[in-house]
Amino acid sequence: MIKLIASDMDGTLLDGDGRLDEEIYDIIIQLKEMGIRFAAASGRQLMSLKKKFKPVDDDVIYIAENGGYVNFRNEDIYLNPMDKNIVNEIIDAAKDTSAQAMFICGKTYSYTDVPELVEVMHDPVFGYEIKLVGNLKDVDDDIFKVGLFDTEDPRESSMKIMEPKFGDRLHLTLSGFNSMDFLNPDVNKGVGLKHIQKMFGIKKEETVVFGDNFNDIEMFEGAGVSYAMLNADEYVRSRATDVIGTNNDNSVIKKLKEILKETVR
Repeated sequence: MIKLIASDMDGTLLDGDGRLDEEIYDIIIQLKEMGIRFAAASGRQLMSLKKKFKPVDDDVIYIAENGGYVNFRNEDIYLNPMDKNIVNEIIDAAKDTSAQAMFICGKTYSYTDVPELVEVMHDPVFGYEIKLVGNLKDVDDDIFKVGLFDTEDPRESSMKIMEPKFGDRLHLTLSGFNSMDFLNPDVNKGVGLKHIQKMFGIKKEETVVFGDNFNDIEMFEGAGVSYAMLNADEYVRSRATDVIGTNNDNSVIKKLKEILKETVR
């Protein structure tokens, strides 16, 4: 019996324009009525996720910052902030990459020193609470993630520079929009998922997840059934138990409706 469903956002539940089909709200309510919890798992900050699910905020568990911050009904389930010294090291090392912009993610706000990024992240597509600062090293906040926006696939550029410097000390993962994220070595969406499972007494085989990117693979491993999107990288698809259609075809919602019908029987 399914007791927990977790879905990635960008490239999975959201369409190519970053829009969320409002039908998901009714589905989440129906899942709740059947005793199935729903989690939104993303590299996004908590506040961005909460805005997306505002009509059903109390019924969504949030795995934010790629698993570094898990929250339910404004109560923190799991927090794993980074060491300030290593955050500063990343800030310095990023100057040698082709990254267009950098941002660091705190509990309520994200921070950047690039004015254009503030404008982009404030757009409703992202809905970030982000502040422009003069120096990222001066930010006084718990930092859960450092993100780099590259001009191209980070695997062909920034990662080649940053992996040798930080790969043995941090978890580096690819997110959407040519973004590379730096997290504590023991942080990923799968870890966030495990904390939810432990809190609610849910087993791996009672969990279903959806994802499309490399930062979803650990979440796949923590579930009995994992669905990769057709628009996912071939390697990501190979790590899931099944593949469904694309995010632009509303494939997650279609599969959730199938799950609801099967549960009713």
